[in-house]
Amino acid sequence: MRPIAFASLLFSLLTVACRAQMPSPEIDRLDRPFSYFSQPTDQIGVAGSPYATEVTPEGYLYTGFGELMFFVGPDLAPLSTNDGPRYRTLEDGYVPIEMFEVVRGGVHYKFVMFAASLGEQPQGAVANFVRVTVENRGTEPASAFLAAAVRFETPQVYDSPYGENRFNRPMTPKVVNRYRQIGERFDPNWTYGFEANAFVRNGKVIYMFPESPKPVLDGTVIRRFNYLPDATTRQMEVTPTTPVGAAKFAIRLAPGESRTLDFKMPLVPEAAYSETMTKLKAAAFDDFHAQVREYWHKEIARGMQLSVPEAKVNDLFRACMVNDLLALNHIDRDWVQTVNQLHYHGFYLRDSADFVHMYDVTGRTELADDILRFDVRMQQPDGNFLSQKGQFDGWGQTLWIYGFHYRFTHDHGFAERVYPSVLRAVEWFEKATAADALHVMPATDVKDNEYVPGHLTGYNFLALDGLGGAIALARGLGKTTDAERFERDYNEFRKNFLAVLDKRAAANGNAIPPALDGDSGGADWGNLLGLTPEPQLDPHDPKISATLARSLSHYEEGISVYNQPVEGQFLHHYLTIKNMLTEVERGDQRLAIDALYGVTLHTSATNSGFETSIRPWGDRDFAGNLAPHGWFAAEYRNVLRAMLVREEHDDELHLLSAISPAWVGEGKTIELTNAPTMFGQVNLTLRSTTDDTAVLSLAMQLTQAPRRIVLHLPWFMQTKSVTADGKQLGITGDTVEIPEQAKTIAIQWKRRPDVPALSFGAFVEAYKTAYRKHYAEYLRTATPYAQ
Repeated sequence: MRPIAFASLLFSLLTVACRAQMPSPEIDRLDRPFSYFSQPTDQIGVAGSPYATEVTPEGYLYTGFGELMFFVGPDLAPLSTNDGPRYRTLEDGYVPIEMFEVVRGGVHYKFVMFAASLGEQPQGAVANFVRVTVENRGTEPASAFLAAAVRFETPQVYDSPYGENRFNRPMTPKVVNRYRQIGERFDPNWTYGFEANAFVRNGKVIYMFPESPKPVLDGTVIRRFNYLPDATTRQMEVTPTTPVGAAKFAIRLAPGESRTLDFKMPLVPEAAYSETMTKLKAAAFDDFHAQVREYWHKEIARGMQLSVPEAKVNDLFRACMVNDLLALNHIDRDWVQTVNQLHYHGFYLRDSADFVHMYDVTGRTELADDILRFDVRMQQPDGNFLSQKGQFDGWGQTLWIYGFHYRFTHDHGFAERVYPSVLRAVEWFEKATAADALHVMPATDVKDNEYVPGHLTGYNFLALDGLGGAIALARGLGKTTDAERFERDYNEFRKNFLAVLDKRAAANGNAIPPALDGDSGGADWGNLLGLTPEPQLDPHDPKISATLARSLSHYEEGISVYNQPVEGQFLHHYLTIKNMLTEVERGDQRLAIDALYGVTLHTSATNSGFETSIRPWGDRDFAGNLAPHGWFAAEYRNVLRAMLVREEHDDELHLLSAISPAWVGEGKTIELTNAPTMFGQVNLTLRSTTDDTAVLSLAMQLTQAPRRIVLHLPWFMQTKSVTADGKQLGITGDTVEIPEQAKTIAIQWKRRPDVPALSFGAFVEAYKTAYRKHYAEYLRTATPYAQ
């Protein structure tokens, strides 16, 4: 397939007016880090905790019980999205300690926010900590003004139950699929008051404020707030969106002087004199800040480490792991992998399989095993694996990941533990496909993903993957009779499925359709799974080529477009990675790198990815479809790992399948350490000694020999020679086979003159240029977005 030009892939101008309001290009400030979302959201919490806090677009802290707001400047204006919180960053690029700065009246207000356990993680109550540092950087005295207050919820802007970019608070605490969400219904009869330096609602502390400098707690200064006129606990005539319990501070600062003010907020409101509040009152910001930072440094240092010469790529890779661990809930004895702690606080078998795959291939197999212990709870009495009604992809995904985990870890005990479930699952499959008119996976109408009723193509690709997993487990356990039975099932099912698929693809320009039933339309989803997670077709099968080409032709802003039958076109973040995995497998290096920067571009400055609900060249706002999205995070880590090291057919080891031009050049280094594979651990370093020479150092600790080890040569370099420990190697196309015992690979090459300077920074600048053009067209044809 010919590479699609950089400019045309990413930034072709629309010929119709944008269907969503566009914010001004001025939101992409030159003095702040690039952040794609106009209304970013984040989660802060504790790994393993079933609850977390949302950091809202405005920089407020929103829980299921209320929202801690901040106001700054002489007029005590509430923080707003485009005023600093939109450009917030993470400490060290990935630690979930959020930081942003606001300037008012010449005074700088720096906010630092994080959550911590008051006990041994993940047990113990969780609390949020906020430090506001006010600093006068001028040459004259100045006054800082700061206030905090709480409201139950934000005013609704969208016609939805979420309010504006908030998760939907449950009416009462509940347990669904063994994940927990917290919250309560607003009660107009609540009582409000102050207990020392704590604001109390109905006898429970909502937040704590500093006692020095002495705050103003009455309504004589900011009359638009519903302050209590004194400390007496009482009912108040307020709405759910009214800020209450305000503490206001006025601080005179000499030139160069700064002061800090620390606030605390229990994630779940607690009685003022409870044991938890006693701990929280004694908790020092600096102590818990250091504890949180140390915890995440140690956690991310475990397993596979990856480093390339672009900080954004490295930080996003690490932050993705943080977000997935924050969404991993420890409930009783179970480890339940949810997608995030906000809008997607739920368990999905299909997502879970890719999470587990990520934990396996990036060196955290113990987490993979913990999560797989929960998957079996989703097996129905009839043997099917089902987490969402009518969505039969869970059957194939579960059996596939069972088989993959065994193939990857060779854990015999795991295989024995899950095998009874596998037998029951195959029995369900045999009955279900025998009863189906096409003898494929049953038809459904779930109105999700493909958004089309019928026999969904992806369910059938995944069923083949699942049968392959069942075969691997049976063979590994010496169940010869079962293995032969599963192989017969696989072969018969494959024949039935491909007969229908070939016919439908032929009528669809050779592209694989989302469903197998006539001209049914639908959105790209499972039809992109012909090569991933397992190759069920040849990488260069005409159907794969046509499907990929058609999908790429619909890209906007460098990523996938998701067509829904009623709502229309949206961007889709992690669907792009399905194509990336296909491109890596096919050797379409340039396409994979373009997509890498496309998906990296579409993240926040806090390295959060999303799912969908953003219009192409629109408002850059996912509304209630809140980030960070954990499936994107897992897939980003999966594809970056595949680009640097991957297995093929369980007997080949592939190195550097796709790398960026920005990662090669004098003084630049690509490093991969502690990378587990099916064959053992891989450590590699590619150092560019000059622009025209590089050395690949290998330190592989292989426990079994792959049939061959393949080094991929980048498309943007013209390779002249490759030697392994002084011995010349033959080059075939853009690959070279290297000996198993090779330690030092010397490469002589020259950069091709026709390759553009691809990098994350270049993509950002190209996007900004294109965005300004779209915005000018938007102003010409539509009502401008109110700034």
